[in-house]
Amino acid sequence: MKIKVYSISSVLIVVTIVAIFWVKSMDNKYIVPVIEGFYGTFIDQDYTNMYKYTDFSKYAQDPVLTNEGKAGLAHSLLNDDRHWYGEIKRYDLRNIHWRGINKRRAEVAVIALDGYGTEQTYADKVTIEKRETGWLITEYDSGSPWRTMKMP
Repeated sequence: MKIKVYSISSVLIVVTIVAIFWVKSMDNKYIVPVIEGFYGTFIDQDYTNMYKYTDFSKYAQDPVLTNEGKAGLAHSLLNDDRHWYGEIKRYDLRNIHWRGINKRRAEVAVIALDGYGTEQTYADKVTIEKRETGWLITEYDSGSPWRTMKMP
């Protein structure tokens, strides 16, 4: 009887470990590129391409948006935070947390120069969800100095 319990426990442990590594592998394949693309366009203030990485449609009066509408919405929601960051030197993806089969929460350190030229590190949090078109950032919680953006 003890051998069966140990065998079943061992199998469950192995399956759990394999599942964890599989999820991390899939996150690296699908989610990391979305975060990298988002921060690349955010740093460059290239809002015309922001629709490729975001879906903020729940913050629009009409949730059915064209790509231009999605880009415009992202611009209006993110522009103030981008302004308050000032000169962003780089970003560092710190963690990706599993929030369900089709949802992740990532912590991103944004390193920017303050008014005196000293590097400051701010902590953003983004929620990434799987949509029909792929993985997209659906919420952005800014760590900017004035923290203007905090989506529910």
